[in-house]
Amino acid sequence: IKKDIVALQGFSSAEELQNVIDQNIQVVIHHQEQLKILRSCARQSSLNVFLKIDTGMHRLGFAAIEFENVLNELKLLLSPESKIRVMTHLACADEIDNPATLQQLEKFDLALKEQAFEQSIANSAGILAWPQCHRNWVRPGIVLYGVNPLPEQALYQERKTVIELRPVMSLFAPLISVKNCKKGEKIGYGGDFSCPDDMLIGIIAIGYADGYPRHLKQSPSVFIGGKKTSVVGRVSMDMAAIDLSGMEANVGEVVELWGENVSVAEVAEHAETISYELLCAAGNSVGKTYIQ
Repeated sequence: IKKDIVALQGFSSAEELQNVIDQNIQVVIHHQEQLKILRSCARQSSLNVFLKIDTGMHRLGFAAIEFENVLNELKLLLSPESKIRVMTHLACADEIDNPATLQQLEKFDLALKEQAFEQSIANSAGILAWPQCHRNWVRPGIVLYGVNPLPEQALYQERKTVIELRPVMSLFAPLISVKNCKKGEKIGYGGDFSCPDDMLIGIIAIGYADGYPRHLKQSPSVFIGGKKTSVVGRVSMDMAAIDLSGMEANVGEVVELWGENVSVAEVAEHAETISYELLCAAGNSVGKTYIQ
């Protein structure tokens, strides 16, 4: 890999520091312990870094009042050819009416005192909703999946801006069983779902072990045979049931759990979670196909 790589959590040991130097990996400097590791080196370290300021996220980063002292020490600990950039992370960028983002930007700019550093602030929501924080480098996350981190229609309502994103990750599973169930028969563990009428039930080979959520307050949609239908009953470890009533479906057909026809945001809402969690969880035990 020849492109630049940034390790956002930086290094936490002398061994890791040597590895990032050997592999030419850029790192985020966010804690005094990292400076201590750099001090322990026999010579100045040659690496490019992002110095992180905590402007309100209170996760990683130096306090704004520490910035000047940390910067001066970094200049002594790093070789002359090393490059220092400055960054922070936004805590509430997906809330477009929350003043916290502008307060963070103000704190960040005051800490820099107009010094000419390359800067990185914007996450996905920052890219879409806060153009004043784009600066030199942006850090897209969930928008790389074509998923909007902002509330539905939030920007359009506030600023008459429409965001058009195309999903690039789809989750599929095969239909492995089709069976007729009678009115009143219960589906799955606990019998939570009782057939309101005679129903055609399909079983698909995916479950919570594959990253599909188990806890669903409502039944999300799936897509099969050009139509949407619903998950019924509890999701098992590696299987789930769907309603095939009024449809023609055969074992072996592919079911879309989310992607172009079913929004991952819809599934996340029914699971009382966020799209991020589902996108991260899916894939630990399923095959992956990459399409250019």
